[in-house]
Amino acid sequence: MSEYAYFYNSVEGDRVYDADDMTDWLKPFFVTGVFNGQMQVTANDDMSVTVAKGYCNIGAKVKNFRNAQTFDLETASGTLNRIDNVVLRRDDTERDIYIYIQKGGYAENPTAPEIVRSGAYYDLKLAEIYVAAGTIAITQENITDTRADADLCGWVVSTVKEIDFSQITEQFNAYFARYQAMITQQYATYLAVIHNLEDQGSAAYRSMLADFTSYAEIQHTRFDDLYEEMKDLIGEATAAMLQNQIDEIKNTTGVMAKDLATKLSFENGTQETLTDFVIVATNTTTGKVTRYTYDETKPLLLTEHGDYTVEAANDDYTVIPHTFTLDHTKTTETVNFKIYNDAGYAYVGGYVGAYVASSN
Repeated sequence: MSEYAYFYNSVEGDRVYDADDMTDWLKPFFVTGVFNGQMQVTANDDMSVTVAKGYCNIGAKVKNFRNAQTFDLETASGTLNRIDNVVLRRDDTERDIYIYIQKGGYAENPTAPEIVRSGAYYDLKLAEIYVAAGTIAITQENITDTRADADLCGWVVSTVKEIDFSQITEQFNAYFARYQAMITQQYATYLAVIHNLEDQGSAAYRSMLADFTSYAEIQHTRFDDLYEEMKDLIGEATAAMLQNQIDEIKNTTGVMAKDLATKLSFENGTQETLTDFVIVATNTTTGKVTRYTYDETKPLLLTEHGDYTVEAANDDYTVIPHTFTLDHTKTTETVNFKIYNDAGYAYVGGYVGAYVASSN
């Protein structure tokens, strides 16, 4: 076969083409197989099958089967099974492509016969037919369609199914490997710089911490020295002045405490002069007892909260009211009491009244 471009008209016999030239021209464009959806094998519900019409390409040799073809199968065995192939064969000896039934061998568990792809033959398997023992009719479920299996038959498609990037990928991988090595080296240099900066920063931090610690120790020493100097300078006069200020604060605090206490004011209702008259205020909540000597100018001050009973220490007198409660609502308030002589008075609860004896 000559090497020249296809197809130009011959000039004085310089271009002579044959079938092989046409085959060589078709090979790069289409793969071997049958065209999609064509040449299907169907059962006829007897011992025959039909191959639909269609177009095939086998190694750039093509044929268009314009009509469907029906093929009879050999009679089934009475005891053993077999698998037959429906084969599309390219026969270079006969210079033709044709369909035939490739009969399988008998066995209990049969396998399909091997198709031929050597010498002048190149087979495509369109289908497998399972012929069970005693079968008198082939149904569609006995037929296995193998047209989609690229190893056995396959569909005719363009050979340019996808772009081959292997050469470009190889070149890119070489570039990327070189780039990766360069980046790795740069990254190592960067890490070295970062680690050096970390070391410098740690050293600076340790130096600053040492300076702060030294400064604190110096200031502490200076304060201790100043304290000792000031302590020696404080004389008796200064101490006396400080004591007076402390006393003043205490007195002020005491006044404030009195202002915040609850005041118990007592009124003499006996028309007698009460001398050394003692009143007892008992906090029944806490058990604390406060004894108070009656003084018209000086009230009794209480700060402890609780329930109180108020009684005269002298049994000949009574204090009204007898009870009260001191809580937050009574703080800074004044509770008024009245002192009575028991002779001629009676009291019930918080009420008091005079009474006279009656005789029959």
